Amino acid sequence: MTNSSSSCSSVPLDFNLSCASSLETPVKSSLNWNLCPLCFRSNKVFYCKSCINNGDFIHSTISSAERYGDKQIRLLQLKKEKSTIVERCEKKMAGRVQMGLLAGQIIETKEKIKLLRLIIKETHEKIGKRKEELHHLVDMNKQRAARLPRYEERVNKLESYAQQKHHEAVQTKENVEKVRVQLKQTIQTNVKQLFEYIFPINVIKPNRSSLISNSQEDGSERETVSALLEATHTAYVRGRWVYTDCSGEWQHSIVAPTLPASGDYSAYNLWVSANKDGVPGSNTEAVDHNPAYNISAALTFTTQLVNVLAYFLDVRLPCKLSYSEFCTNELSEQKFTKRVARLNASVLHLCFSQNMKPEVLHPTRTLHNILNFLNAEVCDLGRQGPIEVDKGLANMLEDFLCSRLEELTDDIDESEDDSDHLPYEWENVGHIGHVDATVANNNMLTGPNTTSMAGGLVSSAAAGIASIFRGWGMTNR
Repeated sequence: MTNSSSSCSSVPLDFNLSCASSLETPVKSSLNWNLCPLCFRSNKVFYCKSCINNGDFIHSTISSAERYGDKQIRLLQLKKEKSTIVERCEKKMAGRVQMGLLAGQIIETKEKIKLLRLIIKETHEKIGKRKEELHHLVDMNKQRAARLPRYEERVNKLESYAQQKHHEAVQTKENVEKVRVQLKQTIQTNVKQLFEYIFPINVIKPNRSSLISNSQEDGSERETVSALLEATHTAYVRGRWVYTDCSGEWQHSIVAPTLPASGDYSAYNLWVSANKDGVPGSNTEAVDHNPAYNISAALTFTTQLVNVLAYFLDVRLPCKLSYSEFCTNELSEQKFTKRVARLNASVLHLCFSQNMKPEVLHPTRTLHNILNFLNAEVCDLGRQGPIEVDKGLANMLEDFLCSRLEELTDDIDESEDDSDHLPYEWENVGHIGHVDATVANNNMLTGPNTTSMAGGLVSSAAAGIASIFRGWGMTNR
């Protein structure tokens, strides 16, 4: 059913015209084109609502005149036929599908069975190997169980042997400790005898009464004597006057010669500088009043004492010391200072080896440090073992000597050093009895033995004591 109208601008929603009226005037309506409200295209054929609901329309571009309702009926029939065919196919294919599923399950089960058989085979092989190992272990255990009594006997023997060796070690340790104590006592006895009979060391207090006349003399005589004494102990050295008398200081005497207790041995260098042109004769200065001879003799005896102490204490000195270092010729200031520093370094090494308290030591006071060997409160004389000392205090004492040695090493030709010869040289030691500590310095040097001492400074005699020590060494071997 169609409808054409030129007076209307829009297509009405409801078509009230019947299909018969539209068919009666096909010529008139074919000449009129209207705009479709759905696709907005010009068209001359339109269908009413009832025709659309009933499916009574055809496609505009298909030559077939089959109605939409007929197509829909045919579609429903095709769907019904399709569902019928699908049901028939499913019924026919259900058995095959079930057979496929069963076939897949059978294959999967066969694979599982195959894997289980492989696992069982490997397990059997492992069980066989474990059984072989078990048999081997059982055999080994049987053999070891058979040998166990013999090992028990060995263990008992080893235990008794270990106990015996432990007992022997304890006994040996006790014996060593006893021998060490005896050795320590022997060392202490020898050192005390050495200080008492061979190298006696005494402290001399300053005593000026012998230098000035009796107080009953008049003032002019005392002034004259004082001026003469001052003049005799004054020397012109290096462009200035130097007072060389040390009688007013504390001193240490070793055998007969003395050393300043302060450790200042510059009087030797002053005398050498004042008399560098030649040795003064007896008319200018007596040998027993010569400060250089006095200091060199004392240092010679001190060197001998240090070497003997090192022999008694079984200590290797850091510097090689020779007995003739200070008594062969007049030494230059550099050589003298270096040799004194080496002697002081060796003395400090001996003190450290005997666990001497660093508080009582001084780097330049030679005889003061040696005297501390006799003080049991500050020194463990005769001890054996490693050196144990506070590093800070030891460095404070050694730094001064090390700096002196390092400064003088480059200035002195070592080829001129006399420390490599005369290893058994000894100086003449006079038979001097006990020296009173209050005797003045001048009185100490005026005894009858000073001449023999001074003569011994330039001669290498009196090897008797050295032969004694050689004899001791041969017997100890």
